[in-house]
Amino acid sequence: MNNPVHCPARMGCEDQGKINNMNWEAIGAIGELVGAFAVVFTLGFLAVQLRQNNRTMTESNRLERVAAIDRHADSVSRWRGRLMENPHLAVIWMKAYEDEELNEHDQFMLDNLFIDFINTQRANFVRSNVVGEEGLRLQAIRSVAVEIAQCDTFRKMWEISRHWFELASAEFTVMVEQQIDVVKDDKLMIFRPHIMAKERAETG
Repeated sequence: MNNPVHCPARMGCEDQGKINNMNWEAIGAIGELVGAFAVVFTLGFLAVQLRQNNRTMTESNRLERVAAIDRHADSVSRWRGRLMENPHLAVIWMKAYEDEELNEHDQFMLDNLFIDFINTQRANFVRSNVVGEEGLRLQAIRSVAVEIAQCDTFRKMWEISRHWFELASAEFTVMVEQQIDVVKDDKLMIFRPHIMAKERAETG
């Protein structure tokens, strides 16, 4: 019966193999730990970037809304400034309120003044939609509706030119039509000659 032969060298090889396996397992564990730290760091970095982007977007939206308000006020002031700086244009506009007949020259000026007014408010309407300023949006619509509801002259001019405005903004024209009947019974009819003075006298 043969006795087993012990091989010190072989045992040393097996021990060395176990040590190597343990080293690779340790390296693997360290690698997993480093990977976990990298994931946590990446997620933290992305969270910080997301917060910064949100702040930047919020500030950008705020500035856009401020710019829209400024442009709205500026465009209306410039249009009204034309009437104040040119008394003849103001007289033509006031004659339209009274449905007075105009000569060919004055009618041409009124047509262009009316179209310019509608385009000014349409642009304000579109900008208000973009930045989500509901108040300015309604103000632009009602400003047009009030003028159209003032007299037959503006109503006819609106009917003639409406399809051109529909090409640029169908929503704008639809909302103007909806508001025309609303403003007739509203306190917004304040732009006719002497109406504001009359209102002040009655409430004074």
